[in-house]
Amino acid sequence: MEKDFTSPDRDGSQSDNRPRVSVIIVTYCSSNEIPACIGSLLDQSVPAEIFLVDNASPDDTAELVTGYAKRFDNISAILNKDNIGLAAANNLPIGKCQGDYVLILNPDTLLRNNTLLHLVTFLDRNLDIGVVGPKNVYADGTPHSSSHRHWGIRHVLLWRVLPYRFSRLLYDRFSNYKCQDKLFVSGACLMIRRSTFECIGGYDPEYFLTVEDACDVCIRARKTGGRVVFLPDAEVVHLGGRSGAQIPFVVVWHGYHGSIYHFLKHKGKGQALIVLTLLLISACLRCVIASVMAVFKQRYRNIAHIYARVFWSLLVRNPLRARAVRPCSSEPPESIRLDGAPF
Repeated sequence: MEKDFTSPDRDGSQSDNRPRVSVIIVTYCSSNEIPACIGSLLDQSVPAEIFLVDNASPDDTAELVTGYAKRFDNISAILNKDNIGLAAANNLPIGKCQGDYVLILNPDTLLRNNTLLHLVTFLDRNLDIGVVGPKNVYADGTPHSSSHRHWGIRHVLLWRVLPYRFSRLLYDRFSNYKCQDKLFVSGACLMIRRSTFECIGGYDPEYFLTVEDACDVCIRARKTGGRVVFLPDAEVVHLGGRSGAQIPFVVVWHGYHGSIYHFLKHKGKGQALIVLTLLLISACLRCVIASVMAVFKQRYRNIAHIYARVFWSLLVRNPLRARAVRPCSSEPPESIRLDGAPF
């Protein structure tokens, strides 16, 4: 059933025509995930507008999001001609958002009942908080790590060098899931005040697809005077890794690239050089191990090829070779075409 901004609030009263939340969802080969995600959003009691930004998906995702924009007055579709990355795509609705708050949301998420209400009420009552993130849980309800108090070389070792499954298990088990201030919360579901989001110019588009994009946003939001808080009372189911599975090289390469760029931007060239060295060693070792395993299992050949390409790309295309850190910008690239429902 189509839902507009005049839907009844939780207490039964009618809200005005202005949405409280502007939701931005970037899709890429997300046709299997987006219906459930949109459904969970439409079931929320808080009035929201939704911007679906498709990053040139080769499947039928673009047609799907355009269909939602035609069916629902509070949904707009933005179709990109090229895959410009998650960070840059999140910036495209800047200037068009009407809500008090902006919710950055992955398509492979499902909001629990009243998740938006919890987040909005929390920000309404705490004017010193600029960013809030909910507790992320797996499909079975088990919580998983979705916020960090620090982000240094040790974290690069855990997330980029060691096997991902080991790092995920370690963080999930020992993370503190109490309400507390954090350095950053997960970009899978991140709510930020619209005034803050516009003030900092949104995401830094140099981060194509990496965990550090949310870290950078939260660091810059804190510099405007707002706290960053993890709120366990609000929950979101995060399935994880759905879109990334379609483009494994892009995920690995831009994850490594983003880590080096982040340290260059926030920690200086010295630490960025250490991170580059660690990632070169990691890519080389993974390539060698996969090459050996490919003798027994053919699927490892592709893995070896991926890390060989990543190793070479780190040598010739790493951020340390650039002259300067790119400034943030909320302006859409010239190659982007906006389609779908009018804004």
